[in-house]
Amino acid sequence: MQIDVSTSHAQPMIDLNDLRIFAYVASLASFSSAAEALQIHKSSVSRSVTRLEAMFQAPLLQRTTRKVVLTPRGLALKLHCVEILSRITETIGHVGQLDEASQPLAAESIRITSRARREGAAGRKPLRTLGAGLPRRAMAGDRAHGTRAGA
Repeated sequence: MQIDVSTSHAQPMIDLNDLRIFAYVASLASFSSAAEALQIHKSSVSRSVTRLEAMFQAPLLQRTTRKVVLTPRGLALKLHCVEILSRITETIGHVGQLDEASQPLAAESIRITSRARREGAAGRKPLRTLGAGLPRRAMAGDRAHGTRAGA
């Protein structure tokens, strides 16, 4: 899966806590029960759901004095929330179990040169070497995605 990070296709930021709170409300069919289960104030639960509804510009829940009923969009969001939150928990557990010592390290530095130097100045020093002086651990990263820790 690839994520488009260009600013022309920027998506609204979703707070994962709002999704988690919504999943509790949707599963328990109650703001009060969700607040109690999460050990937070009922008003915080209400604000989280309101933020999501504002973002989607549609109600996610039908509220009555006794219970909460999901709208079609609310049901769709609940199903995806449960999957997303489960994957996040799984990812955190997986990353937490990795043995850093057994992972291959990325290159210690990256050379950046100007076009003129690349094309005709063989043997000259690069303009700048990134990562010089950083501990090897700080430069380690995921080669498959071309990332470095701290980048």
